[in-house]
Amino acid sequence: MQTISLWLAVAIVFLTGWAIIKKYQVNMVLFLAGFLLNVLALLNGTSDFLPKNATPTGLLGFDLFELFRAISRTQIAGVGFIILVSGGFASYMQVTGASDRFVTVCAKPISLLKNPYLILAFVFILGHCLGLVITSAAGLAMLLIVTVYPLIISVGCSPLAAAAVVASVLCVGYAPASGVAVMAAELVHLDPVQYLVSYQLTMAAPVVLVMALTHVIVQRYYDKKDGDKGVVADLAELEAKRKEIEKTPLIYAFMPILPLVLLLIFNKMVYKTITMNVATAMFLSWFVCFLIDLVYRRDAKKSFDLSFAMFKGMGSILTSTVGLIFVAAFFAKGLQNVGLITYLIDVAKNCGLGVTGTGVVLSAIIGLVTVLTGSGVAAFTSLAHVIPSVAEHLNSDGIAIMLMMHTASEMLRAISPVAGVIIIVAGFAQVNPLQVVRRTWIPCVVGYITMLIVVSLLFG
Repeated sequence: MQTISLWLAVAIVFLTGWAIIKKYQVNMVLFLAGFLLNVLALLNGTSDFLPKNATPTGLLGFDLFELFRAISRTQIAGVGFIILVSGGFASYMQVTGASDRFVTVCAKPISLLKNPYLILAFVFILGHCLGLVITSAAGLAMLLIVTVYPLIISVGCSPLAAAAVVASVLCVGYAPASGVAVMAAELVHLDPVQYLVSYQLTMAAPVVLVMALTHVIVQRYYDKKDGDKGVVADLAELEAKRKEIEKTPLIYAFMPILPLVLLLIFNKMVYKTITMNVATAMFLSWFVCFLIDLVYRRDAKKSFDLSFAMFKGMGSILTSTVGLIFVAAFFAKGLQNVGLITYLIDVAKNCGLGVTGTGVVLSAIIGLVTVLTGSGVAAFTSLAHVIPSVAEHLNSDGIAIMLMMHTASEMLRAISPVAGVIIIVAGFAQVNPLQVVRRTWIPCVVGYITMLIVVSLLFG
């Protein structure tokens, strides 16, 4: 019966992947898959499958939903709440214009450069650094289009080269601003700031430099090959948008980085007596920014109305991300209960894969799903919850595996023609998304391979 259950579990996993690729609603797909996997576990004789914070209902069928309730409650009280607050703060920064102003200030130094491909490299590095604050790939791409896209093509680069660089800048989602990165940190028992400083930044530095250099080589090659020097964008309209953004007071540019500054100062690595968690920093920053907006806007009613974006954003992130985490954890629990995770770990051990080999395989699977679906969040959250079990069986802390999987889901999004950021940038440049992917896939794959090597050497 155990062997049959494992094969049925594999069939459910493949069917789940097929449904996600076919654009079925991801939350419901993962919930149904998790439900079926847990039913299989029950049929296979598993009885003690409820966590400690759950009480049996007296009927196994009801216990499945008690399991889902317990998982959801745990997630919303922990990492889910941090993600809610982070999403709310990001929404507030957007409606006040602070995010836009932040990007315009950071983009200023680019105008001092003259070499077109040096500008391309600098834009990529700068855009990547902006990901510490702005977590939406599509949102960041649109801000860069308004601020630096005209500059790139005015100095001699093609619109396609500019589009490719802008579309691929967010290749790492950083904690604590990124909800998914916060989840990754929590799953390997790290403070989000520790995950950022000790692991993500260390890994990202060489990877981003390699990707920037690869972009220069690839874009210059294709520009020569295509002879594509025409400007398809309405630069006058972009210039007007940029000037409108710059009317926002300069102090607003510093508002998006306030939570990061607080967290980098008040943490266990700096202060032992004064520490601050992510949610507290976000709430405090929101209130300080509200006071600043109140003073500068001089319209109390407007400032009060805009402040509600914090809670509206939290509601939005609940439906888009936190709800997905609920069902993904339920799906992962089903994989564990049916015994598939233990079986795969045994296979990995017998093949001699170890920590590094297992991380490479899992990151490749997540990367493939990301490319096929265009969503790194769905790909990552589907499998991330199995990492603690995998790490325990491999006698590892799981950090290296998590870094590989998490970064793969972010980095390889830019080579998916159905990814939102690719579609948006291609639409603006008036080209087919495949034309953009033609210029992004080499830098992204080179970056991915570099990431695997760096993580293996430093943390494997």
